[in-house]
Amino acid sequence: MQPAEEINILVVDDEIVNRENIAHVLAREGYRVETAESGIEALERLQRTRFDLVITDLRMAEMDGMQLMETVKEQQPDAEVIIITGFATVDSAVDAMLKGAFYYLPKPFKIPKLQDLVEKALEKTRLRREVSLLRQRIDGKRRVQFIGQNPAILKLKDDIAEVAQLDCHVLITGETGTGKELVASTIHELSPRANKRFLPINCGALSEGLMLNELFGHEKEAFTGATGFRMGLLESAEGGVILLDEIGEMPLTMQVKLLRVLQEKKILRVGGTREIPIDCRILAATNRDLKDEVARGRFRKDLYYRINVVSLFIPPLRERRDDIPLLVSHFLAKHPAADGSLKSLSPEVMDFLVSYDYPGNVRELENIIERSLAMCSEAEIRMHHLPPDLAGPRSTSPQASPAGNQDTLHSLEEHERNYILSVLKSVDGNRSKAARIMGIDRVSLWRKLKKYQDAGLDIDQHLGKT
Repeated sequence: MQPAEEINILVVDDEIVNRENIAHVLAREGYRVETAESGIEALERLQRTRFDLVITDLRMAEMDGMQLMETVKEQQPDAEVIIITGFATVDSAVDAMLKGAFYYLPKPFKIPKLQDLVEKALEKTRLRREVSLLRQRIDGKRRVQFIGQNPAILKLKDDIAEVAQLDCHVLITGETGTGKELVASTIHELSPRANKRFLPINCGALSEGLMLNELFGHEKEAFTGATGFRMGLLESAEGGVILLDEIGEMPLTMQVKLLRVLQEKKILRVGGTREIPIDCRILAATNRDLKDEVARGRFRKDLYYRINVVSLFIPPLRERRDDIPLLVSHFLAKHPAADGSLKSLSPEVMDFLVSYDYPGNVRELENIIERSLAMCSEAEIRMHHLPPDLAGPRSTSPQASPAGNQDTLHSLEEHERNYILSVLKSVDGNRSKAARIMGIDRVSLWRKLKKYQDAGLDIDQHLGKT
């Protein structure tokens, strides 16, 4: 519950005795209380203070309590309103409740009754604001986590948002470096389990014996050197989400044990005799074709169907080249120079980056940008700044080279501008939020926007504001 001293309550009544009595009772409870003798004066208070609760008389000159409540709901929709009146009627009570009043309290009333109503109204305000903040957090993550406007990526974002609300197991597939762990962590953050632990486990980094001990834990003296009890990772993530990364690397004997855990939702520690119930959501990720692994006898078919309740595929970067300029702009903004300035790329470098096939996908692209920035002391990254060991297949498709046709394709500066403006638009023009999303400071963003305005761009018009 929010501390009373942080709660603002407005009491509105044209009768000074009633007004001061209610204010005195609430102030004694520790609330911060303001008073107003009319609806007009109350409007002035609403302009200055964010209230959690408004308590107003119904009959007042100039503006009655019903009109005041409607204004409160427009200006501060999270606040609750209690209407008090000495002229209670069934019609006015029904009208007040239909228009959003928390309660319609006839005079005279007992102080404990008012105190109880205040407490309940404040709890409703708190819950409403928590839900609003949660929605903002979820919307923010939906915008931030994945850079790109390729149709496949847009569909992936929608699928993640839907899957996150389910409590089923998910199989995430895609090549190395496409962002499988990012998808898994986003599912966790958007899910009802977000306040519990997210635990990624790399199955390819553990031997069979070590994996058994790490996942299930052991009892005291279960083996030589086991001087005490040890809780396993599956048990430690109670209520949370576990990512079994590179699950295709898991030995067959461990696959059998994992299958039993998924079926029974119980574990048995090494050396133990008592089964322990667990509650965690399992996400699995792999860069292998598990269907092919099943056909070759290297992955259990029953485990494959158990973890593949829902499947999410992340396309490789070479299949969404139209997103590369946006990703480049994002990484340049994420890794600014020491003075806070943002570097740009020459058209030749952009041409190369868009035509390169990226065996390491998005992870490799970010690495290339970071290494190039480390080698560049100029304002623009040129071909000789690229990592010297950068080599690999390049697409010869005409569509792969945006810098090759200046009549139809944008320069890097235009890509950067479009990226910045799209982020700004997604946060309704909030400069601070946009700067945080892009990983740059607000001053750097201000300089960019001023540059665009000096060039004749109407920022407000672009954002749809007048």
